[in-house]
Amino acid sequence: MCLINAQRTQRGLPPLTINQALTNAAQQHAVAAVQLKWWGTGQDPHRNPQTGSTPQSRIQAAGYCPNPRSWEFSEITYTGWGGSGTPQAAVNWWMNSPGHRAIILKPSLSEMGPWAQPGSADRAGASSSSAGTYVVTFGRCQR
Repeated sequence: MCLINAQRTQRGLPPLTINQALTNAAQQHAVAAVQLKWWGTGQDPHRNPQTGSTPQSRIQAAGYCPNPRSWEFSEITYTGWGGSGTPQAAVNWWMNSPGHRAIILKPSLSEMGPWAQPGSADRAGASSSSAGTYVVTFGRCQR
């Protein structure tokens, strides 16, 4: 949370506030990812292959922004191990990926739900004791 907000405030954007429903959606996804280990080359880390859940279905199921006048959401994911399993490694990777960077720096987003889960969501890092899986959901809700 602090690392993401630092990226925003360094660029003149307001910090995001924590939303518990968004956090719950991120936690659910990160826990499932570490248990199932489906993230990897050629796989979609945003769609759970067992449940079929997507960022939108998870965020709505968590109760974010019921009956909105307008709303938006996004989700970013990362898993790493060894020296790449840290929160800083996740934020560095996101900020060096144009699509993820655009989400973090999107001015219209106002809330986030961050979650860090010990373990790898990719079978390649399954044996690493220093693996970390990160999911951040973002939102804006107008009722």
